[in-house]
Amino acid sequence: MKKMLIIVLAVIGLGVPAALYFLGIVDISGAEAEVVTEGEEDGSQMLDDHGDPIAEESDETGEALYFPLNPPFVVNFSHLGTLRYLQISLEVMYEDQQFIDRVEQEMPAIRNQLILLLSDQKYEKLASYAGKQELRGEMIAAINDLIVEDEQAAPPHGDIFITNFVMQ
Repeated sequence: MKKMLIIVLAVIGLGVPAALYFLGIVDISGAEAEVVTEGEEDGSQMLDDHGDPIAEESDETGEALYFPLNPPFVVNFSHLGTLRYLQISLEVMYEDQQFIDRVEQEMPAIRNQLILLLSDQKYEKLASYAGKQELRGEMIAAINDLIVEDEQAAPPHGDIFITNFVMQ
């Protein structure tokens, strides 16, 4: 009974401060943050309610913009007569918002192309690091083919990242 009471008190003693911190009620960093409003122009970084810097949105090139391709892709393929499954979550990255906008606009065609590409893969390729890297190159090339309006233009600087990979 005494051990149980100690455990309950320890959980409450650690849980309450953690909950208050994560809810933003208590700041345990010890640093005082200066909250800057939008109207102030003193060169200070704008901070959110927790004192963290707020990233300014920019249309300048050179800044990486990420866009998740949701929901995750689930495809099946055959390996040695056995049906296998692949679940893969992807995010694209471009340095220009216009390409992110084009990805959103062309999402049905992009999903179709990636599903066909993924379901045509060999197990041995998907099981190796080099094979996954090769697949990433094929996927971003397929996306670029769909989002570039001017066929004479150079392909945009972009990349694709695998954020979850489950093969069964």
